[in-house]
Amino acid sequence: MGDLNLKEKWEQVLSNLEKKLSKPTIKTWFNNVEPDMFFNGVLKIKVPNKLVKNWLENKFHIILLKTIKEVLPEAKNIEYIIQESSIRKKTIIRRTTFQQKLTIFEVSPSTNLNPKYRFENFVVGSNNELAFAAAQGVVNSPGEKFNPLFIYGGVGLGKTHLLQAIGNEIIRKYGINKKVRYSTTEQFTNELINTLKNQNIDEFRQKFREVDVLILDDVHFLSGKNKSQEELFHTFNELYNNKKQIVFSSDRPPKMIQDIEERLKSRFEGGLVIDITPPDFETRLAILKVKNQEKSYYLSDEILEIIAEKITKNIRELEGALNFVAFKISRLNNYNKEKVEEILKEYLKENLKKISYKKIIKTVADFYNFKDEDLIKKLRKKEIIKPRQVLIYLLREIGKLSYTTIGEILNKRDHTTILYSYEKIEKEIKEDFNFYQEIELLKNKILND
Repeated sequence: MGDLNLKEKWEQVLSNLEKKLSKPTIKTWFNNVEPDMFFNGVLKIKVPNKLVKNWLENKFHIILLKTIKEVLPEAKNIEYIIQESSIRKKTIIRRTTFQQKLTIFEVSPSTNLNPKYRFENFVVGSNNELAFAAAQGVVNSPGEKFNPLFIYGGVGLGKTHLLQAIGNEIIRKYGINKKVRYSTTEQFTNELINTLKNQNIDEFRQKFREVDVLILDDVHFLSGKNKSQEELFHTFNELYNNKKQIVFSSDRPPKMIQDIEERLKSRFEGGLVIDITPPDFETRLAILKVKNQEKSYYLSDEILEIIAEKITKNIRELEGALNFVAFKISRLNNYNKEKVEEILKEYLKENLKKISYKKIIKTVADFYNFKDEDLIKKLRKKEIIKPRQVLIYLLREIGKLSYTTIGEILNKRDHTTILYSYEKIEKEIKEDFNFYQEIELLKNKILND
């Protein structure tokens, strides 16, 4: 079969695949794949690297072969070939990046974006596929398709990466025609405080309102900050009415953000609200392979699979485990599967040591917008009863503290009250799915922040 004819057949294969797989999946895993030759029923296709080869073989082989047979009925199998030129090129690029990283990855003062966050190095899986597709939709039609876009999820799941990638991709695609500003909510609030103090609010408003794309990270930090909420409300209206794109992120959905104005919540919910969940095994493994390559650790696939099996909560912990294992192994002459599992147990044990009852108290207090001491003092305010019961539950579940110890921490001599609070929360978790999500979010923050 001639090269031209084979390329036409491959285009048809990709066209058929688009009906079965999402566009982000096609772009991530098939964008740089091309046919090499077709002989004796075997289609040889060229892939850019080992990661793509492994991913296609393990996850998409069956559906790809079926789709190829629709176009080439005589096809019996697929052979994946890594392009040698791509390997050499990638090696050179990685070395150059390492040598120049101090300048390449500087945060841009005009946008506040870090150029290291890109769509190209964001690993797409079933846990974030919809969020990734929505992010691409924003880039393709800023201010039109999903406005605002509100992405939420637990700590360390890649929200900041995706938000900054949106900004960087818009700059790459539109250049000076689109003015982008990324900010954390903490930065937004601090800048507002300083401008009010210095009486130059117009400068602040110009910075955040005279843009084409505003990206605001971690908006749950607006809880209880009335002046910041008011300023963001008017900033939102100004941008939205002028068809400018707005992107938000939070560790929880809008309806679960405590102590925030309803009018602002309604703005958050006015566009597309979408979540990112913890990555599945395949996605965790893909992330580890990318990080393993970026950091030049050269750990075997078997080791990466062990890490992916044991570390399940988020990407940050996954990368931490990879660094820990790579460091420990570098100091050993010999190791096996059992040794790697032993190292991972050590890593997990070290992480658990860091969780004190004070951290649990602080996390719960911050979440419900109280002071730490409010949860400990013998206050009888109605609004503090539920957060205190949640605290008791988490001190027992995560802190593994006895009811007696919890009573001492909370200055309660009647330990039956502690037991009642624990059992009440335990029951409510089983009956109310929204409350279950709230508790899971708190657990995630305590374990991973």
